[in-house]
Formats: sequence, C-alpha cells, structure tokens
Amino acid sequence: MSESAEVTSPARAGSWLGLAAATVIAVAAWVGYWWLAVPRYDICAAVLPAPAGCRIADRIPTATLWTAIVAVLYLATAALAVVRPRGRWWPFGVGVAVLAIAALWGYRAVLYQI
Repeated sequence: MSESAEVTSPARAGSWLGLAAATVIAVAAWVGYWWLAVPRYDICAAVLPAPAGCRIADRIPTATLWTAIVAVLYLATAALAVVRPRGRWWPFGVGVAVLAIAALWGYRAVLYQI
C-alpha cells in the first residue's frame, strides 16, 4: 500500500461517515415535513399550531418547498464530501451544519404555517 493511500483512507472514511450523517438529517427532515403536512384526520382541535396531520391548506406547498431546499443542500453537501477541496474538512462540516439548520427551520416553517 502506498503512503498516499494510507493518508487518504481515514479522510475518505470520515467523508462517508459525514455523508451518512447528512443523509440521516435530510431523510429525517423529509419525514418530519410530510408527517406534518399530509392530512390524516377530519376533525382536529382548534389550537395553534395545529397538530400534525390536521388539514391546513398551506402546509403541503410549504413542505414541498422545504423538501426541495433540503434536497439542494444535501446534494451540495454530498458534492463537498466527494470533492473535498484541498483535503480540508471544514467546508463539509459547514455544509452539514447548514443542512441541519435548514432542516430544523423547515420543520418549524411547516409546523407553524398559518
């Protein structure tokens, strides 16, 4: 095994573990958005924010928008994991952090859609 292969192996393993974390974040966000948006009940309590599964007309378009936003951020993060500019980890770390913040912000946007 060459010396350069030994040096890049831990970096590649870290990239794939980070990509797995980004995948979990994105999939959990999508499940959460659509769990809130898809109507499951005909009669719901009159409280704000409405419980998950209650009919709110604006939740589906908002969930669609945030699904697209998280998908774009996930693809950008995946590209950073594969490309690794100059072998640095911080752009990828920033990508995962931005993805997590956007996922949480999107969940709040779908939940509090009035």
